[in-house]
Amino acid sequence: MTEQAEAALPEGLISEWRPGRTTIVAWTLAQLPIAAVGILVYLGVATRGDYPTSGTYGLLEIAAALALILGLAALHEAVHGLLMFAFGARPEFGVLRLEGVPAGFYATAPGHRFTRRRYLVIALAPLAVLAPLGLPACLLPFGEFLAVPFGLHLAGCIGDVDIARHVLRAPSDVLVEDLRDGMRLWKIEA
Repeated sequence: MTEQAEAALPEGLISEWRPGRTTIVAWTLAQLPIAAVGILVYLGVATRGDYPTSGTYGLLEIAAALALILGLAALHEAVHGLLMFAFGARPEFGVLRLEGVPAGFYATAPGHRFTRRRYLVIALAPLAVLAPLGLPACLLPFGEFLAVPFGLHLAGCIGDVDIARHVLRAPSDVLVEDLRDGMRLWKIEA
């Protein structure tokens, strides 16, 4: 960063991070094996290890699966938002667009700064809550049907895990401001 750019930073701001095209491609590539393994694990639980060798799904089943995938994505963001609220923020929700194309949902708390520990809890909570919840859900009579939505949700948590990795690399005494599409790290004011 140049001196001129440093002078333009607001006082106390250490850095700002937003995933770029390379990061998004890396996340997408990492999601493929995670989704495959996740689907196999959830399907293994649903079938008690007796994996089906074939199956047919009609338009109704496909539409229901898409609705479940979207529902899990919304629930994922609701978990983020609930914890933001619990930690004193006023979360906002919306649809994230990348180059004008809807790419997912988001929960954010503009202007609120969380301690590093609290932000890590916020970032990783959907993974810690919803991924294990999929295991008993797959034991339901229609559990095979839930394997794909839960497997895709598991893969979708890659962004939260990478964000947590960035936060863990920051000094332990930073404050983290969540952005709709990234985060800012701030010095703790004296």
